[in-house]
Amino acid sequence: MRFWGVRGSCPAPGPATAGVGGNTSCATLEAGGEMLILDGGTGLRTLGDQLLRGGPVDTSILFSHVHWDHIQGIPFFAPIFRSDTRLAMWGAPEHMTLEAVMRRQMGGPTFPVPLDHVPAQLSFHPISAGATVAIGPFEVTAASLRHPNGVYGYRIEHGGRSIVYATDTEHQPGTLDAGLIELARGADLLIYDAQYTPAEYAGAVGPSRAGWGHSTWREAVNIAQEAKVRQLVLFHHDPDHNDTFLDSILSETQKFFPNTVVAWEGMGIDLTSGQHTQPRDPGERRTGNRQPLHVPLRVQGVRADGTPFEEETVLENLSLGGAYFLLDNDPAPEASIEVEFLVSTEMLFGQSLRTLRTQLVRSHSVKFHNQSKSGVAVMFR
Repeated sequence: MRFWGVRGSCPAPGPATAGVGGNTSCATLEAGGEMLILDGGTGLRTLGDQLLRGGPVDTSILFSHVHWDHIQGIPFFAPIFRSDTRLAMWGAPEHMTLEAVMRRQMGGPTFPVPLDHVPAQLSFHPISAGATVAIGPFEVTAASLRHPNGVYGYRIEHGGRSIVYATDTEHQPGTLDAGLIELARGADLLIYDAQYTPAEYAGAVGPSRAGWGHSTWREAVNIAQEAKVRQLVLFHHDPDHNDTFLDSILSETQKFFPNTVVAWEGMGIDLTSGQHTQPRDPGERRTGNRQPLHVPLRVQGVRADGTPFEEETVLENLSLGGAYFLLDNDPAPEASIEVEFLVSTEMLFGQSLRTLRTQLVRSHSVKFHNQSKSGVAVMFR
């Protein structure tokens, strides 16, 4: 399993959220050589670019519901603009068909390309609450959860492993959702909507969020304990919760359910190897989705005292959203940094680029061959 978008409500880009990620809900499951996509939030855009590098795309998307943060990636999912793409969409919106929702989203005046002009081969498949359907190699069971306009939670099974995807659900204070507990019973992974803290939900911090359709990390613990799941994944993070705040939520949650992880963009969980049987180090999110890559760079920026600098260095590793390298200079916090690749980037990005503007995310002191350097992480703009 891999996460491509982990936010709720709206995207939250920026340096303060770069570790966990700012894209809205999108995840993938892979088994038997096939993929199932869960929701089509803005994380779907990056996934689409990745899929096209492997040739024609033939896959399915399973929608929990059709609020904007779960469908806004569809118009920017590059494979739908190719005639050799086959995309099956599964779900059951409460008030109209899934096809009608997609037509409305991609209709004027809010989007310039109507669904009829999309060359991909699209198909739409309804699901009923309580039904179990086969989507590729996966067995999917749907259950209604509590959310404005309706939402489905899913239990997805393959090869003796099970994942429960329960985003955008609101608990009833003092009562556990018996249907969700039954859906999640004994699951290897429970992915749960933990958008608010208990204090936020109750209105002790800001307005009361009761009735807004979301839950808390504490209710996630209650469900995970009662259903006896193996690992709890906190998901659908509030756009106002930065990386540091989410680390504090994770620490608090692990006091009650030690095998908990906060979902971050790029995080993968390999169930076949038992990766879900123990907690993950939050520090992995800085390096887990990076690939070691050593190519020459020229970097220009500004020091903390406002003076400019330029130096040549070597790229240490690269991710879909940013890069990491070592500098003799220490860039100013929150600074814009210009990174010039001194080799062709065709193999790195799938296109020829020369210079990229980036935003400093993190700078820390490191020792390199007995010399003090600044380890610099940047996010592509």
